[in-house]
Amino acid sequence: MKSLIKVVIASALSTAFLGACTMASLSYLNGNPDRPLPNHEYPVHIVAVDQQAYFKGPVQIAPGKHNVLVQIGQSMARAPSQKMLVLDVQPCTRYYITAKKDSIMENNWELKIFDSENVGSCDASEELKKANATSTVTASR
Repeated sequence: MKSLIKVVIASALSTAFLGACTMASLSYLNGNPDRPLPNHEYPVHIVAVDQQAYFKGPVQIAPGKHNVLVQIGQSMARAPSQKMLVLDVQPCTRYYITAKKDSIMENNWELKIFDSENVGSCDASEELKKANATSTVTASR
């Protein structure tokens, strides 16, 4: 009887996991590009998307317009350390966001889309259907 319960629980969990995978969007925001940055560009931390907080890692996000709050690590005391970016996320796209300063000594900084790339084996029309069904934003693990 215990083994039957374990099988039922495992089956339910795998079904829930597979359902979550099919509903998870395949667009991402990343504040720490995996390639060298040009002079005076710095990685950022994605603090929140649409007022939902994040603590680490790339953010998995549904296509559409989103308010992205980011924080720069190398900021002077007088400069604001957080800024908001309104981003129209396209399906099947990975965005790398950075902070741009005119010089290392500059207090002011601007947000910049450092790069974007297509997510492989992703169907943009399916992603748009999923985005219309639910607006999902999750932290990737």
